[in-house]
Amino acid sequence: MNNLYFLLCFLALSWIPRGVQAQSPVQTNVTTGASVPYTPSWTARHYLQWLGDHAALPLTGSHWPLPAAAVRQALDQMAPTAADAQVQAARDHVLQELDMAQNHARGQLHLRSASEGLHGYGENYTPGSSAQLSSAELRHSGGAVSMAGRLGVRVEASPNSLQSQFSGAGKEGEFQARPDGSAAVLGFGGWNVQAFSHRQWWGPGWQSSLVSGHNNPSWTGAGIQRASVAPSVSAWLRWMGPWNLDIFVAKAQDPRVVEQQPQGFWFSGMRLTLKPQSWLEVGLSRGLQTGGAGRPSGVKNFAKSFFGQELNKNPEDTFTDSSGQIAGYDVRARCPRSWTGLLGSCAAYTQWMGEDAAGKGIPLPFKFMSLWGVETTYGQGQYRVFAEWANTNAYSLPWDTKDQFPGYVNGVYRQGYTQGSRWAGSAQGSGSEVLTVGWMDAARQRMVKLHAGKVHTSLGAYDPRVSAPRGDLWGLSASQVLSWKGMRLTPELAYTELSEGQDQRANQRKSLRVGMVVAATL
Repeated sequence: MNNLYFLLCFLALSWIPRGVQAQSPVQTNVTTGASVPYTPSWTARHYLQWLGDHAALPLTGSHWPLPAAAVRQALDQMAPTAADAQVQAARDHVLQELDMAQNHARGQLHLRSASEGLHGYGENYTPGSSAQLSSAELRHSGGAVSMAGRLGVRVEASPNSLQSQFSGAGKEGEFQARPDGSAAVLGFGGWNVQAFSHRQWWGPGWQSSLVSGHNNPSWTGAGIQRASVAPSVSAWLRWMGPWNLDIFVAKAQDPRVVEQQPQGFWFSGMRLTLKPQSWLEVGLSRGLQTGGAGRPSGVKNFAKSFFGQELNKNPEDTFTDSSGQIAGYDVRARCPRSWTGLLGSCAAYTQWMGEDAAGKGIPLPFKFMSLWGVETTYGQGQYRVFAEWANTNAYSLPWDTKDQFPGYVNGVYRQGYTQGSRWAGSAQGSGSEVLTVGWMDAARQRMVKLHAGKVHTSLGAYDPRVSAPRGDLWGLSASQVLSWKGMRLTPELAYTELSEGQDQRANQRKSLRVGMVVAATL
């Protein structure tokens, strides 16, 4: 399945850049050194996206984390004038957050009532309380090879909101510890080889990523990522504009939810993001599950999975499926600048992820789940409004004529497309249709979201043994960042109501959640 992705990755890797080329009048041939992965807060992501739309920042906005040095390099290429006060303020906000993330140790305590929610970009997935510590970035550069690292630890209530009985202190325990935020990076030739523990956000959406989102615990694994997002100096690849490639392999932490579950599977993710025009961003993503208890494993089977061989077994086939996979595309297009006076810096985006492949030469994904969104900013970049519709059924494109069926679940990996029992894509889970309308005030760091739709299987977590809360959905959430004595306090409130199913511990039909995040530089 999806050999197209391997071919694109091979194309990108076939030319290792010796330097980078800027999109500004200032040219640079300095290779970006190793740096730790950086995922911006929703506020900083808002500003980065606005700078890309309004001031042509040469950076992709739908691929997180990116190397911290890559984001800093793109911001350094901007030279706002005195007349660009809003551009300068947005740039300064992100640079300040980058400085805090790289140069200071940080601590965060999140106290919240134990209840499930519909988590989007930058939100804490844990249906309960958690605490996290991370060190400052350690860096060393000498010659052609550079190094960077960071230590992190997170202790949290079990992320499985449907689990009612616990044992031990590991993935089946009521409280769990993870090396979340840790990274060890070796940089050379414009690439970062890295071991890490973090979550990905792959896609243009604010509420959902259909392939890899913020609803699940961090993946702990290893991979390779381009150290820069700058355009290539190669004439063959310059058309791609700013681009990044990320490939990783991680071991799943999946509590037992079904009999004969292939626990401990390997998960591999691949994403290529490019910005061939200042108004257009394109992403190609792939996620595959392979190995695990009772399943074919080893290097040979992983190679079959990676190259899309022996998949989608038919009754007459003699082979055993090597893996379960999803793959697809996303596109974000900015409105013409002539519309700015009427609609602000507006954009439309979509993401399609298919669970099967068609074709024998170069198999391509089809049977797509789909996401559609529109967004606009106003108030000189202070505010953002978005509306996003996500359908996690296969054959969900408007022109599909075949009957829809729920995505994210299959007969091979019966625990579904999950990590730590939580949906690794959209928090709305399998077979759902949800509309989210959101409003952000970046200057005051305030966000409000409204949700409406239908949840087919379960919200947040997945356990096929229980009749989880589901059905007609409506909900709202709000958060506000405050400053007090050098700390950041974020009170939050969320209400979610579902019409069917049975209450299961922290996953309930009617759920009111209150919480407070206390974050400080140490």
